[in-house]
Amino acid sequence: MELGQVDGSWPGADAWLVCGVSGSPNSRAALRWALREAAERDAKVMAVRVWAGGAAAARAECERDLVATVRAAVQDTGVRGRTWVRLLDGDPDGVLAALAEEADLLVLGSHEVSHGG
Repeated sequence: MELGQVDGSWPGADAWLVCGVSGSPNSRAALRWALREAAERDAKVMAVRVWAGGAAAARAECERDLVATVRAAVQDTGVRGRTWVRLLDGDPDGVLAALAEEADLLVLGSHEVSHGG
């Protein structure tokens, strides 16, 4: 399967959420939450991973992982017909900020910071 539509139709969505999907456990949990929230709002979810560059083989593996992660979240939640998958090039902060300006909601997993000891 190629990137793009995994489930449902994207064009013409009135309400949509952007969810950053890094592959971490927290981002997978955020994606499941975003799918459930989209169902409540009658919205769509753009699941996004940002590619900072590298070898073509690594990008292909990243694409496969992203699609598998989204499929698993759709399976886990049972929320179907609401997901669009994108692997975009650039700086994650800039890409997600730009998408958030157009979206109704930006969903990200928490980033745990160790303060030592």
